[in-house]
Amino acid sequence: MNEVVGRGTVLAGRYRVLEPGSTDLPGTSLWEGNDQILDRPVRVRVLESGDVAQALDAARRAALVTDARLVRVLDVGMHEDTGYVVTEQVAGPSLDQLVARGPLTADQARALVGEVASALEVARRRGVHHLTLRPSSVHVAPDGRVLVTGLALDGALLGLTGGDARSTSRTDAVALVRLLYTALTGLWPSGAHLPATPAALPAAPVSEQGPVAPADLVAGVPNDLDTLCAVTLGVHVDGPHSPGEVVRELEPWGSIRTVGLSQAAEEMPAQQDWPIVGAAVAASSSVGPGPDVAPEYDYDDGPPTQAFTPPPPQAFTPPQVQRQSVRSAFADQALPGANLPGTPPPATPGRTSAFGPVGGLGTGPVLPPPGAGTPGTPVPPSAPLGAPGGAAPYAGPPAALPLPPAMPPAPARASAFGAAPGPSVPPPAFAPSGGAGPQQPAGGDLEWEDFGVEEAPRKRRSDPTAIVLGAVAVVVLIGVILAFRALFFGPDAGGSPAAQTTSSQGTQTSAEPSGSAGEPSASATTPVSGVAPVIASIQSVDPSDADGEHQEAVDRARDGDPSTFWYTMTYKADDFAGFKPGVALVLTLQETSTVSSVTLQVNGAGGNVQVRQSDAANPSGGTLLAEGTLGPETVLTFATPVDTSTVVLWFDRLPTAPDGGFRIELAEITLS
Repeated sequence: MNEVVGRGTVLAGRYRVLEPGSTDLPGTSLWEGNDQILDRPVRVRVLESGDVAQALDAARRAALVTDARLVRVLDVGMHEDTGYVVTEQVAGPSLDQLVARGPLTADQARALVGEVASALEVARRRGVHHLTLRPSSVHVAPDGRVLVTGLALDGALLGLTGGDARSTSRTDAVALVRLLYTALTGLWPSGAHLPATPAALPAAPVSEQGPVAPADLVAGVPNDLDTLCAVTLGVHVDGPHSPGEVVRELEPWGSIRTVGLSQAAEEMPAQQDWPIVGAAVAASSSVGPGPDVAPEYDYDDGPPTQAFTPPPPQAFTPPQVQRQSVRSAFADQALPGANLPGTPPPATPGRTSAFGPVGGLGTGPVLPPPGAGTPGTPVPPSAPLGAPGGAAPYAGPPAALPLPPAMPPAPARASAFGAAPGPSVPPPAFAPSGGAGPQQPAGGDLEWEDFGVEEAPRKRRSDPTAIVLGAVAVVVLIGVILAFRALFFGPDAGGSPAAQTTSSQGTQTSAEPSGSAGEPSASATTPVSGVAPVIASIQSVDPSDADGEHQEAVDRARDGDPSTFWYTMTYKADDFAGFKPGVALVLTLQETSTVSSVTLQVNGAGGNVQVRQSDAANPSGGTLLAEGTLGPETVLTFATPVDTSTVVLWFDRLPTAPDGGFRIELAEITLS
């Protein structure tokens, strides 16, 4: 018992410690307490030994995950050099208390473990894992909610904090299947290939392939649940690798029965040893007893023919508990204006008019389309044609309306560029203002100057469309010619000697376009060093954290295996949710080399990356070499090759990952 924190101690001037509770975590003590400010019951876990700082940090990370099935962390702190974590009160029996008197039915086991898996999937998407899931950390509240305690905290107390995201997700997935096995059989599966997790339950019998299948212990176990347990808990690394995959294996499930649940855990008769059914008897007995193996059963008179059947539940009407899915949990956590991960675009609202909804999406009548009245035209079933409130019968197209009288054709306008297109009408006489003037003669060889008429006072009106179209056609023709010459004849083929001489002197005339006008000279693109770039090391730089983002995984971005990748934390918006301006990868080369392009293989699309000639001290500064949007294969080519020993990849916007979150998954980096 801790000497600093005891009955009557007030933590942080707010939480009064009242009565001790039981716990299965070494180095800690559990207390019932009261929040004196809000006058509500709380639960206090006092950290007496171990890595207290790491455990408190894990509790702070767990407090950032919001889900109704995860017990909320209310406060974290130190009291006279003793750490403590305050959570909301937990009501209802735990899973080990429920199965201590008998296993659950298959549908209740499916629903209970499914709710736990949905909660852990919400936490996984925020980068938080449980790592120590066991029957004592799962409770069923009187209102039917499943409550999970010890998220991230219990694993930190037992020193289980290492590993990458893939391995930690696999650990939680296996633990969920172990809970399912326990709920179906009342036994805790263990073995050398399974993580050591404390559980105050008898061990399940073990065969050469792992724990004996639930269907061989209890009758009535569905095939899908039996196969899930056998495949996941076997000696091979198979089965689901994340809580989300466990959800897909179990869904759909019904509600959890809560009436008399806590009384059943106390009033059910003590569980008797039930026989092992089927061929697992020989397999389990051949292994021999061990520290994690249940006692062998003596079947000299032959195997029994009837398996253990749980007592029938009491007659009651189960309440309908609304199941909260992973998607709805994320919808409740969305920041204002932030994009939801994996959210489909909003549906286009139906347009309405005085004639009713478009496309028959509403409930009003739909007007027949042109050509209605023919057989096969759909009619709304709500009201027959011609009935009151229904659509009137279609009587065909309306009578043709009288057209206005035709306007006389406008006379053609004469201009210096010729007659405008139109009907053949003799041009009117041209007379300058102030009096009658000479008309243009019918002959086409004479000009206005022959009659002594000055053009200055004339107001010449012409249609510029022909001029614009002609200029565009000329520009397009020139572009096609230049592209054809550059594609098939090289940059210098076909150029006139005068143009080549002018280009060599650094100037070019506009009268003679050359195919090599836009190409840089050979001397300007010749590398200075000529050494191929080879990445020696990669450093992750995070302006808000000196340790960077997952520095332990940066070498996966250059190991030549596209299935492995470096990744960042998952954020709720592509701008890092306002936590930081960006993250960077500093590529240090083996020696100063000429770099002309960078190729990135990314799992996802979107975001933005900048290639800079800088260093770790100033990742967002230096010379900007290239910039672009991330995609499955992003090629960033420099305008001019550079000789450098370091290249910085500065990510100021995050792409959308395959699961809908905002993070970077960088599989490979290639320099050329």
